Amino acid sequence: MISALLILGGSGSNTALAKSNSKTYVVKQGDTPYGVAKRHGVTLDELYRFNGIIPGGSFTVGMKLEIPGKGQVSGSTYTVRSGDSVASVSDFYGVSQDDLRALNHMGPKGELKAGDTIEIPRRLRNGMKGHVVRKGDTLGSIAKKYGVKVRNLMAANKLKSAKSLQLGRTLVIPEEDDAGQYQPKKTDKLLKTGEKVPGGVRHTVQAGQTLWTIARAYHISKERIAKRNGISVKEPLREGQKILVPGAKKVVPVRVKGFTIQPITFVRVHNNETMTLRLMTQNGQVSAWARKKLSQLAGPKMKGVRNKRLHPRLIHMIQRVAERYPGQVIEIVSGYRPGESGNESMHSLARALDFRVRGVPNRELYEFCIGLPNAGCGYYPNSVFIHMDARQKSATWTDYSGPGEKAQYQKPDEPEKAPSEEAQQ
Repeated sequence: MISALLILGGSGSNTALAKSNSKTYVVKQGDTPYGVAKRHGVTLDELYRFNGIIPGGSFTVGMKLEIPGKGQVSGSTYTVRSGDSVASVSDFYGVSQDDLRALNHMGPKGELKAGDTIEIPRRLRNGMKGHVVRKGDTLGSIAKKYGVKVRNLMAANKLKSAKSLQLGRTLVIPEEDDAGQYQPKKTDKLLKTGEKVPGGVRHTVQAGQTLWTIARAYHISKERIAKRNGISVKEPLREGQKILVPGAKKVVPVRVKGFTIQPITFVRVHNNETMTLRLMTQNGQVSAWARKKLSQLAGPKMKGVRNKRLHPRLIHMIQRVAERYPGQVIEIVSGYRPGESGNESMHSLARALDFRVRGVPNRELYEFCIGLPNAGCGYYPNSVFIHMDARQKSATWTDYSGPGEKAQYQKPDEPEKAPSEEAQQ
């Protein structure tokens, strides 16, 4: 599975870019990517890069393509010019300095030399989406196109002002859902106030609870709860009111007044290193310090390997897990793992975590994971962890291989097998 995003182009020659104009082409019936590229005198790779298309990705009739002008994309190499640095080239192409150095076999202190030809990594920094700056683009128009805030776009690309926007530069697009996905009130707490009954859980409503908070805790829609109880989704709940949460298998904690963000205990399985961290600030933002410490705990302990920070949305997902199982220890098997350029996995993008929750069956944990938005969830019946990652579109899989064995994925029409005795222990 290709998890890397192609960089969207760019060129080291801004003077040439300013004189070159791209043109728009609308895909017609019978068109192929190769045919369109050949007709307009560009390579297939250039067409893909300039439009942010992954090989084998969407290419449909009516789709608008930007055909790059001469010099607007450079392919996968760049000739170093006087004054260039690793930082400036990386920023222009929207890639990480670490990836650029690794791909070109440069040490931590290595410098670029004018005249040298270097390779440009094919994925953007932190696996983000990207946009090639074209004639007429402004920070405001780019931010509006992708539904992000201008200040977040500038921060993600280290732009000090709109004047630093360059034609041909690849801007990385921050994920706006990193902010506001977890926004607890400063005065909330978690409480179990339900009982298991046939067909689900009968929940007793507490002060400050809404259909949304109850539905969120039980991972079902508020519309389903409302329909089962014959009430409107807009109808406020009364303290003491009893409602049925259909299909719920067990009682889970739900927020009520008086809650503060609770610290979470993490243990790295292979060496029993333990940390207790508060992942979120009281206003619901990711704690930069806690993110750094957790990334160090989950990353490889290898000399000369620099850990990448876990993706902010993955931190949100871990918080959701901790909220679902309050007070339980989260045991980490693996987080960031360096991979070869061009063959990256969600682990090498720092978007994935292999873990378990002490005292919680992995099957239950997996079922909770698949209810999270835009999550990749892997279940391993014959191993000791589940996989969870932050991606653009949800995906699930079951792998029956044991530790050190080749993957044995369950086929869609294949009945589920029983886990080994070792994995059940």
